[in-house]
Amino acid sequence: MVLTFIVVILLALGGGFLGAKLSGGGGGGDDASAQGSWLQEIKDRGVLRVGVAISPPHTVELEDGTFGGPNLIPLQNLADALNVKLETVPAEWKNIVAGLQAGRYDFAANLDRTLERATAVQFTNPVWDYPAAMAVMADAPYTTVDDVVTSGNPISIVTGSAASGGFPRKFPEANYQESDAYTSSLQTLLAGRVVAITGDLPTLVSFAQENSDVKIILPDPDVYRGFAAYGVPATADARSVETVNIAIERAINDGLMDEAYAKVGYVTEDQLGEAGLLKQ
Repeated sequence: MVLTFIVVILLALGGGFLGAKLSGGGGGGDDASAQGSWLQEIKDRGVLRVGVAISPPHTVELEDGTFGGPNLIPLQNLADALNVKLETVPAEWKNIVAGLQAGRYDFAANLDRTLERATAVQFTNPVWDYPAAMAVMADAPYTTVDDVVTSGNPISIVTGSAASGGFPRKFPEANYQESDAYTSSLQTLLAGRVVAITGDLPTLVSFAQENSDVKIILPDPDVYRGFAAYGVPATADARSVETVNIAIERAINDGLMDEAYAKVGYVTEDQLGEAGLLKQ
C-alpha cells in the first residue's frame, strides 16, 4: 500500500515536470524528451514551416502573398505554444509530399490520408473530412455525375489531388484533362474548355459562392471521401506527433475550427440546396 502511494506521487511529480517543460520551462536534453525530438528541432530553429497548396476556404493565399485559412489554426496554436514563428511555404498538390520528404517544410497542410502517401510520410489525426464533388456551369444540361461522364466531354482533374483522383478510379472511361491547381481548373471551366471540374467539396463550394454561374453536383454514392490531416516526416517521433494531435483536438473541441468555418461561409453537403449552390 505504501509502495503504491509512493509510485503515484512519483508519477504525479513526473507528469508535472513534463508539463512544465512542454510549456517552455527549462532546456537541454530533458526538454527534448518532454516534447519530442522533432518538435525540439523546430523549437531550436525558431520557425515552424508549413507547406501549403491552395484549397479554399481551408487554405488560401492572403493579400501579402503568404497563406492562411482555417486549416492552419491548430498549427498556429502549436507554434505559439513552442514560441516559434509559423512560416508558410507555397506548394502544389502534385509535389507537396515530395517537398515534405525533401525537408522544405515540417508539415504538409490539409493533406488527405491515403495509403499511397502513407508509404512515404506520416499523418496526424484528421482535421476535417469531406466528400469529393463536381462543379458545372449553371446552364449545363447535366444534373448527375453519370450525365457528365457519359457526355464524353472533357472533365478537369487536379494533378496530385486525392479528391480529383477519385473520379478516374471510379469512372476510368471518362475524358479527363489535367490541371496543376484548383484555380487553373476553375479557369478552364469558365473558359468553356471543360464541362466540369472535380475536387473536394469545400473548394468547389468556394468557387460557386464567388461565381453564381457555377453549381455543384454531389456524387451519389460517394466517389471519394477524404480525411484531411497534416503530413509530417516519416522520421518524426511518436511523442511529437501526439503533441500535434493534441493541438488538433483542442482546436476542434474548443470550437475554433467551427468559428473559422462560419467566418468564411463554409457550407456542408446537406446545406447545398438551401444555399442555392446545388445543380438541379
